[in-house]
Amino acid sequence: MKKYFFIWIFSLLGSALFAQDDLTGSWNTGKQNTIIKIFEKEGVYFGELISSDNPKAIIGKQLIKDVKNDDGEWKGKLFAVKKKEWVDAEFDMKEDNLEITISVGFFTKTIEWKKVKSATEDKKTD
Repeated sequence: MKKYFFIWIFSLLGSALFAQDDLTGSWNTGKQNTIIKIFEKEGVYFGELISSDNPKAIIGKQLIKDVKNDDGEWKGKLFAVKKKEWVDAEFDMKEDNLEITISVGFFTKTIEWKKVKSATEDKKTD
């Protein structure tokens, strides 16, 4: 009986750990109600702008590319809109938040995006 209990506990812990590493979904950047959708294709993650209150925002523009898990760390590129260039970035899941650390030369900055729950997820919690 104890053996089955431990198997059950480890399976729950394992699924929780994998869920934390799932970058896919929609993320609110916290600026002008901007939403980025991150998706996976063949083990590589990408993100594109799907909505924003900013009239200059280009819906469908790719803002994240080449994100891969490198020895437990998510690394890739983020498009810096103000600089109009791709910059190195690390992505770190913290519950329903995505912390993105941007590196440009000696300068680093961390921004935080919040997970947007879909209508089906909201119904599950009710």
